[in-house]
Amino acid sequence: MASAALPVRRWLRSADTMLGQVRTLYLGIVLALPLFGLWHMFAAPVVPALAGEAAGLLLVGWLYLGYRRGRFPAWSWVGEGACVCLAAGTSGYGVLIGLSLAWIGFRSLYGPLPEKSLAAVVLCALMGFGVLVLDVPLGYALPLLFALLLLLAINHLLASICRIRDGISHRTRIVASAGTGLVAATTRADAMEVTLQAALGMHRAVGSALILTILGRSLRVVAAGGRVGAEVRGRVTKLSGMPAQARDALRPGGYAGVTGAAAAAACEALQMPAHPGLVIAPLTAHGDVFGALVLVLDRSPDDDLRQMLTTLADWTALTLDQLLIRSRLSIVVDNSPDALILAREDGNIRFVNPAAAALLGCAPGDLLGLNLFSLVHGDDVAALRDVQPAATPVVPCRIHGPHDLGWANVEAQVKPVIEHDGSRSLVFTARDVSEQHRLELELRHAQKLESVGRLAAGIAHEINTPIQFVGDNVRFLQTAFADLDRLCAVYRDLAAVVPDPAEAATAVRKAEDVAADIDVEFLMEEVPTAITQTLDGVDRVANIVRAMKAFGHPGMEVKARSDLNEAIRNTLVVAANEIKYVADVEVDYGDLPLVYCHLGDINQVVLNLVVNAAHAITAAQRGRGTIRVRTRLDGGYAVIEVADTGTGVAPEIADKIFDHFFTTKDVGVGTGQGLALVRTLVTDRHGGTIDFTSEVGEGTVFTVRLPVAGNDDPSEHGDRVEAAV
Repeated sequence: MASAALPVRRWLRSADTMLGQVRTLYLGIVLALPLFGLWHMFAAPVVPALAGEAAGLLLVGWLYLGYRRGRFPAWSWVGEGACVCLAAGTSGYGVLIGLSLAWIGFRSLYGPLPEKSLAAVVLCALMGFGVLVLDVPLGYALPLLFALLLLLAINHLLASICRIRDGISHRTRIVASAGTGLVAATTRADAMEVTLQAALGMHRAVGSALILTILGRSLRVVAAGGRVGAEVRGRVTKLSGMPAQARDALRPGGYAGVTGAAAAAACEALQMPAHPGLVIAPLTAHGDVFGALVLVLDRSPDDDLRQMLTTLADWTALTLDQLLIRSRLSIVVDNSPDALILAREDGNIRFVNPAAAALLGCAPGDLLGLNLFSLVHGDDVAALRDVQPAATPVVPCRIHGPHDLGWANVEAQVKPVIEHDGSRSLVFTARDVSEQHRLELELRHAQKLESVGRLAAGIAHEINTPIQFVGDNVRFLQTAFADLDRLCAVYRDLAAVVPDPAEAATAVRKAEDVAADIDVEFLMEEVPTAITQTLDGVDRVANIVRAMKAFGHPGMEVKARSDLNEAIRNTLVVAANEIKYVADVEVDYGDLPLVYCHLGDINQVVLNLVVNAAHAITAAQRGRGTIRVRTRLDGGYAVIEVADTGTGVAPEIADKIFDHFFTTKDVGVGTGQGLALVRTLVTDRHGGTIDFTSEVGEGTVFTVRLPVAGNDDPSEHGDRVEAAV
């Protein structure tokens, strides 16, 4: 069907417009006129009939040629009238009415209004010639003249209406096509090029198109097309140099058609040749005008361009604003230090930013198509998948890249989103905290050593006491050994002289004297005691050293199952000298299972609470107090209670004691970091809780609750971990 329509389209023009369709309809009527002429040839003399038919064919050919060209010269009305007159006269006026109506109906669809005045004159002359020369009855000529003049006016109006409608349709198609191009534009330059091409094709009167941006009190030409060319691009002019009519258009909903002197002034301000007119539509985004779309006209248009131009300007402004936002967003995403990953709801990765690729040690393209959750440590996947849409908590987890260069510790957040096409996706945000974890580990270790340093004098005293009596006992044993060695030498001499009774008696007396001198009974009684005391002192020193090693050990970053009761015993040994002069310690160790925790953190928690209790008792100034340490099992939680008989906590400061740098102690005694660190270690690191009850003047009880399984115990995910015994 399409191939069959090609010859028709080749010979018929502009049938895709309303005016073209009307012209084609009248052309079909005109093409049928020679048939009427052939029919009348049989009733007329041969020569006149041939002349009339030739005139008709000439007229039809001329009209078809004008149809193909889309225009007629104004003078052709005279020749066309002569051909009509000749064809009608030679046919006995039988075809005059039809020929005249078809001719005027077709030709009135071409040319401006002044040309129609010439057509009216030709018609009047034609009818006058027919009445005066060819004896056409006046009663026949006047109604026909009136009908032809009326048809001329009606079809001229019809052509004007069709032309307006076709112009609107053309501009609508132009703007619609521009809308498609703007949607497909990926850069501001592409969007402005689409806009300029649409503006230039909007009307034949448009010679050039400009896109201006407002920079403070200046206008800058950022894009130009048409006859003006690229030479005006980049030019800057003062906004005050534009005529008032043009400035008034630069407001939301504004529009201006500038002509005459104002147009010349605007062209001069824009540093381009003068033109008859300019049309200005503002570029508006979020209620603010940031530029303008300007059409430079070579002549005044016969159509109103306002609606389509403002629509094009609005679409352009929206697209430029969206591309600007997209560009800024791209800059932010590409330069963000946090890893950003967009994945489908099933985890299939669709986009990664450079920070994510750097974190995972690969190129961005290597991650596309992979499953997000395959990069997350198996123990952490459940925590990320279980996030509810209404809550997007930050979840500590471990991730690695496809090349498996090792796990990176991150704080991650997964947020479900709905994209513009309605598909559900996941936005994964991660911040690398590996270095932070390393520094925190070093800091915690330093804080432990600082605590040990503060207690160093007391620890030295605790070690010094057993070392002193160990030394005294060893020196006593050294002397006793020398005395016993002397006694053994006498006994050896006695054994050597036993055969001689006289010398044997002398040797016996000497042995008795030596035994009496060294007090053998005393040595036999005290040496075992000294040995026992020495071993006891060595054990006491060994216990202190073991407790120090257990407390000061940096531990592992990974949690492990640990004996809390043993940890508390070691901590109390380390803090013994800080406590023993101000309070008695009472302990009640419950039957606890191994708790999944960072043992070094728990040592620090207990030490801070015990030392804080000792300071509170000292501040109470009521003599020797009591510190009670108790452990128990409460459901799935291991509970540690540290109670004291100190000053208590006043209600007005109860909500501040866990704040950083808050302290009630004298300057140089407290730093305000002890209880703040305790809360961090218990809540953030272990997912536990810490609370207290207090009565002013009576004392305080701090209660620490730790989940036995831990807040991220691998056994919860099916990987059972054997408890160390």
